[in-house]
Amino acid sequence: MNRALQITYRGMETSEALSEHIRDHAGKLEQFYDGIVGCHVVVEEPHRHKQHGRHFHVRVDVSVPGRNIVASRDPQARTGHEDAYQAVTEAFDAARRQLQHYADALNTHHG
Repeated sequence: MNRALQITYRGMETSEALSEHIRDHAGKLEQFYDGIVGCHVVVEEPHRHKQHGRHFHVRVDVSVPGRNIVASRDPQARTGHEDAYQAVTEAFDAARRQLQHYADALNTHHG
């Protein structure tokens, strides 16, 4: 997967530890569904509010044959401190659920 994985940071410094966390999740996603042809993860820290702490927006784009699956974790829906690692985990969880639907639909058509 690593050859097909792209990680982009916006509005924040690149974090090797966070990239490793992302690579780990991407690898698990590939084990879950082996038809993935590409994965692009964007980690963004749009703006900092002194009173609200740090917020992270994580988007996971997964490319499978004939389909693009986009899952994102937008902290605006929540208040308080958002942890970048947690945001990544939740975005990948959402991507996995969408992949499951995609795989189920494929199996239904072929069954």
